[in-house]
Amino acid sequence: MSSRLLKKLSLLNSDAPKPAPASAGVKIYEWFCPADERLYRLNRDALMLMGYTGGAFDIERAAFIDTETTGLSGGAGTVAFLVGMGRVKDGRFYVKQYLMPDYGAEAEMLEALSEDMRFSDAVVHFNGRRFDMPLLRDRCVMKRLPDLGEGKAQLDLLYPARSVWKLRLGSCRLSFLESAVLGMPERDDIPGSEIPGRYFESVRTGNVSLLEDVVRHNRQDIVTLGTLLCELEALYTRPEEAEEQLDLFSLGRTFERQGEYRVARGLYLKASRPRPVRTVQDLRAEKYAGEANLRLYLLQRRRADYEACLGTLQNMIKRGQMGDVPKLELCKLMEHRLHRYSDALRIADGLLASALPEDREALTKRRDRIMAKLIKYGGNEHV
Repeated sequence: MSSRLLKKLSLLNSDAPKPAPASAGVKIYEWFCPADERLYRLNRDALMLMGYTGGAFDIERAAFIDTETTGLSGGAGTVAFLVGMGRVKDGRFYVKQYLMPDYGAEAEMLEALSEDMRFSDAVVHFNGRRFDMPLLRDRCVMKRLPDLGEGKAQLDLLYPARSVWKLRLGSCRLSFLESAVLGMPERDDIPGSEIPGRYFESVRTGNVSLLEDVVRHNRQDIVTLGTLLCELEALYTRPEEAEEQLDLFSLGRTFERQGEYRVARGLYLKASRPRPVRTVQDLRAEKYAGEANLRLYLLQRRRADYEACLGTLQNMIKRGQMGDVPKLELCKLMEHRLHRYSDALRIADGLLASALPEDREALTKRRDRIMAKLIKYGGNEHV
């Protein structure tokens, strides 16, 4: 782990900052640390691939938003009682948190947040597209306030994170990504499921100190968003530098969906290369190496590179990947594209010999059609 990240973590784990003076009960917490230098070098094209909805991206005009709420599933009764906002300015990462110690302070909290949001053109969050921002919008409507996110571009890091890491890691919770991807120590703070109950207890007793670890939890989420943004941007800028085989395959699918076929082909090629199998994870990766080869073949076929198709399918058959799928595709290639009817017939005969009953009719029709072409045109005549 870098010394910069260690220093940032030590700051996060220090005593909670003292709330700055605020009126009408709203408590505002402020904290800062050195900003990750990579935040000033973000590639806009990579951000667009990640789902950014705006035009130009100015890191000093972006707000990193995370909420702590009275419920985890949303709904009419759910309220954001703590909102954290991160800003980058002059090489520092500032975190400002707005806490309403009771329900009567909600309108003022939203007004204070809205006032500071005026200086932002874009909002960065984690699952904020479906949860945080709609919740804040609905609460503004309830309090007859303007929507604080209106007109602002959005970048939700949950979706690009899932696209890259879900296949390999399973979970893409923010706290899990901290340790599994960012190399940060596992958190030793309040579980998210306990946060609503902690707030209710604080309101009931009037003891705001019960929320100190909630404030600390929220603050770390905000700082992690900045680090996660840098990590994802680097992968979307240079996807071929991903080290994990499953991540390469996942990135290939992502770039293919975006229509970046040249990049996708390169990623599938890297993901399909044989690697030593020493663990269960390696065995699973080898399975997806076959998937990568199949997707590579389909992209090669898309651009009519039939010689490359031939090499990929033969490689799959040699490695025993995807069962009879590459054999059937090779049969089609020989018949329809390369017009090598003798080879196509040989493959069809082999498929028929081991075919399941439900597949025999279609394969028999294919064999008969190839035989008719063989008789008409000859074995390997290119028509």
